[in-house]
Amino acid sequence: MKVQLLTMRNSFSTVLVTTTVAVSAALPVQAATFDFSKLQLISTKPIAASSELSFFGSLDNNEGQTAFFNPDPNALDRGHTEISLNSGNFAPYYATGRNASPENSGATRAASLEGGKSFPNFFNYLNNNSIALNNIGFSYGQKSDRDFKEAWNLGDDLLGQDWLASPTSTIEERIYTANPDAVESYFSLGDTKIVNLGYTPFYVLFEYGETLALEDNIDLFYTDPVKATKVAGLDPLAEGLADAFLQDIENNGGNVQLVLEDIAAEDGAFAFGNGFNILNFPLPLSVRAVSVSEPSAILGFLMLAFSGIFSFSKQQKKAKNTLK
Repeated sequence: MKVQLLTMRNSFSTVLVTTTVAVSAALPVQAATFDFSKLQLISTKPIAASSELSFFGSLDNNEGQTAFFNPDPNALDRGHTEISLNSGNFAPYYATGRNASPENSGATRAASLEGGKSFPNFFNYLNNNSIALNNIGFSYGQKSDRDFKEAWNLGDDLLGQDWLASPTSTIEERIYTANPDAVESYFSLGDTKIVNLGYTPFYVLFEYGETLALEDNIDLFYTDPVKATKVAGLDPLAEGLADAFLQDIENNGGNVQLVLEDIAAEDGAFAFGNGFNILNFPLPLSVRAVSVSEPSAILGFLMLAFSGIFSFSKQQKKAKNTLK
């Protein structure tokens, strides 16, 4: 198969594989222009936040993330050809961090910490213990004892179930899922896992714009808000850092959401490994402290109210029928 080095554009998309995401805090201008009301498959949305940590995974540092797929055109885990208006790309089937790539590159993480804001306990702990920012890592992927095919993937790769698009729409929605017991995402201090981020699907959205040009594209990649938990059995230094991070999360909403947004084009690198076609690409990541309690409570109240109204309506109808 003929493959060329491609500009990293369209997260988890290729021509054959083209991918990009970049990030900033609280939705920037590009993300703000995405019309979430047009979504039909995905209900989760990025949550604006004042507290975030910024990570970046550079290919030069053997970091980043990986999209990969079966080169057999008849295989289920091949992926699909995009049908959205102005796209013309190919969607690879699997997604994972560079640390879990089929390439076996020896990568130990997907990204390293570069900075952040409104995490006072966390950054004070780093400063007081002379811990460099780049000692803090982020990783995700299938666990080390699991097969590559257990990474986040497109499931049955069915239109309307795992992804949604139309030749008359410039939007593609895509959901990457996995067995929660087979995958992991976490923070590390050096090579030591300190905080688990739990399981969540990965939501990937593309807005291909009014033209074939890349400049009017919007690409988003994000997760559900999740509860972070401390890894058991840590030494005092690592445990203190984990506690500081979790305290800041608790003080700023109680949940964590990972968000990547395409605001720049960079180069991805094609590779082969363990029978898969692979594209490695940089990973810019925003780790946001978010709150979901208030929207959930409102939604729950509305659902309860609707249920009561519906039940009352049924009772009224039944009473009328009895009187007849």
